[in-house]
Amino acid sequence: MRYIYYMAFMCFVLCSISYASGEAHVMDISKTDIIERLVNFVIFVALMWYLLADRLKSMLQERTKGIANKLSQTQEKVNEIRAKKEKAQQRLKEAKEQAAEIIATAKKEANASVLRIEEKTKEQIANLLKANEEAMEFQEKMLQKQLVAEILQEAFVSQALKLESKDYVGILEKKVV
Repeated sequence: MRYIYYMAFMCFVLCSISYASGEAHVMDISKTDIIERLVNFVIFVALMWYLLADRLKSMLQERTKGIANKLSQTQEKVNEIRAKKEKAQQRLKEAKEQAAEIIATAKKEANASVLRIEEKTKEQIANLLKANEEAMEFQEKMLQKQLVAEILQEAFVSQALKLESKDYVGILEKKVV
């Protein structure tokens, strides 16, 4: 109803403006059919309102519902995407933590392996040195025995050195003691 009043007021204002601007010289309202036109216009607007108002309202309501549905679907998708993003970030964080743990463990294992290898190497070097010393001592004793055997052989065979068994026993006693 207020639309009808608004339209009537606008018609009145337009007529007044045209009269005040001087376009209409002297206008006598009795010689115009403004009232009839205004009544016809009001009837036209009322009929249009009566016939189209419900359809227009339902069309606008459907459009509003459609927009609201699309908005809610979009909000749901946004929320799903945010949840997925948070899960992905959490998994990334966990993966980084696991990678750091794996790296730390690998470093510890590498250091432990290096220490074990160093210890084994030191033990092997010590064993090799000990075996080498024993071999050298053994070779020295063998050389001494060969030397003594050669000297004794020469002494027994040669006539230049004549010793008696007492002398041999004395020499051997000195060597043994």
